[in-house]
Amino acid sequence: IFKDKKLVNWDTQLQTAISDLEVIQHDVQSQLYYINYPIENSKEKITIATTRPETMLGDTAIAVNPKDDRYKSLIGKSVKIPLVERSIKIITDHYADPEQGSGAVKITPAHDFNDYDVGKRNKLEIINIFEKNGTINRNGIREFVGLDRFEARKILVKKLKEEGFLLKIETIKNKVPYGDRSNTIIEPLLTEQWFVDAK
Repeated sequence: IFKDKKLVNWDTQLQTAISDLEVIQHDVQSQLYYINYPIENSKEKITIATTRPETMLGDTAIAVNPKDDRYKSLIGKSVKIPLVERSIKIITDHYADPEQGSGAVKITPAHDFNDYDVGKRNKLEIINIFEKNGTINRNGIREFVGLDRFEARKILVKKLKEEGFLLKIETIKNKVPYGDRSNTIIEPLLTEQWFVDAK
């Protein structure tokens, strides 16, 4: 038995970690947002696609597949996260699928299980932007602090559109995790928990 700070399934309503067995994946209609991230010291931009734009407040890299020729010239360059004004690097990782979305993926290690693995592999910073009740904490944009994650999403998308960063929105079907007790959307969250090494 050991204690560690890891990404867990977090129920924002019950404010507790829940096991994988208590998470139900529902097929839902979602929006896929294509957002342009400007490349520093250049007129170029790189487009990422995400279903959870509010997590961009905690982005620490953009990943492209090392075999994707479209992005070879951009690897190692810095981009500015729109509205956040923080610089992050374009890195290579096999997790980025050239066939999915734009082929470039924003990496938010504190809020996505796959991104967490990419972050560990590439020694990326981990920035948690959520309080335990699903509101934006002080690591987010100042005017968003205290807003519920879905309220923040609405305002963020509106601002991205107004400032010309939002390229397009597609309607897609995807799987969204819900807690079986509260029936609320589960949020991956970095918390200190007890674990059992069951290998």
